[in-house]
Amino acid sequence: MTDLVITNGDGAGELLRRALHGTEVLPWRDVLHEGPVLLTGTLEDLTVSRIEYLAGAGGGEIGAIEFELTARDRGLAMNGEFARVVLWFEHDLYDQLQLLQVLDWFADHPRQGGSLLLVQADDYIGRQDLEAIPALAATAAPVTKPRLDLAKRAWTALRQTTPEAWVRLLDDDTSALPFLRPAVIRMLEELPGADGLTRTERQMLATIEASESMTALGLFIAVQKMEDAEFMGDWSFWRLLDQLALADEPLVAGLEAAPFQHTDPELAKAYLTSRLSLTSLGKAVLAGGADWTEHHTVDRWWGGTHLSEDTLWRWDPEAQALIPPPR
Repeated sequence: MTDLVITNGDGAGELLRRALHGTEVLPWRDVLHEGPVLLTGTLEDLTVSRIEYLAGAGGGEIGAIEFELTARDRGLAMNGEFARVVLWFEHDLYDQLQLLQVLDWFADHPRQGGSLLLVQADDYIGRQDLEAIPALAATAAPVTKPRLDLAKRAWTALRQTTPEAWVRLLDDDTSALPFLRPAVIRMLEELPGADGLTRTERQMLATIEASESMTALGLFIAVQKMEDAEFMGDWSFWRLLDQLALADEPLVAGLEAAPFQHTDPELAKAYLTSRLSLTSLGKAVLAGGADWTEHHTVDRWWGGTHLSEDTLWRWDPEAQALIPPPR
């Protein structure tokens, strides 16, 4: 029997296929820091809601997304056909949320005899040289009950209707999953602050303001470098930029051919080479003189929390504390 490797996506998956001969690779393929991640009874029920969200948000054709995610779930259910299952995930928020989801599933569908293992990479798997993979593979360690219990608790916390259970993880011992704590904080930083901006949005505006001629593509590259652990792909980034530029009272000016059209090369080129600047409102929000939430309709998901005018949870990065909605 061969091993089943579960990893974060196609880039890492292709490298692992080449390096680990005879191994079956299952890319997980979901961007769980974005959109609703609901407290459903089964993985299959959650997958249905994720398909609907990703298709509606421009992540691709619904048929293709449905095929990929349901095939992924079937592949997971067939894990018993393999001698071992080895999870390969990185240190960043994107991977840590995927890891929680997979470990939560295995907590309810346990494997026997130490045959579920974890490789925790502190760098990006898909960027590794082929020759570096065997050394990483040698670090695979059995997934212990404390790891499963912590993952289940964290995955449940993320999907609650408020962020309160998630923030309480900061008071827990999370050493069983060494990259979980920074991921918890980074996810909290994607709640709006007192200025109404998430950390990513704030970094975007600050980068535009500091540059005399910043393109959309240059902005993506620059903001990525501001992260201790890069986690946001370009699709998610363009969605945020579109929202800042296409709002009724925009914060960003100069974005052409928005929203981003990945299927049209000419429109995509115009978008990526747009020269960006801040509007007067963008400057005021960045300076702390205005609240972005008062100038656009808040309607988005953060895990299982639906953020709206009435349920506007915020995060204070200085105090490391939640700011609850006004009553």
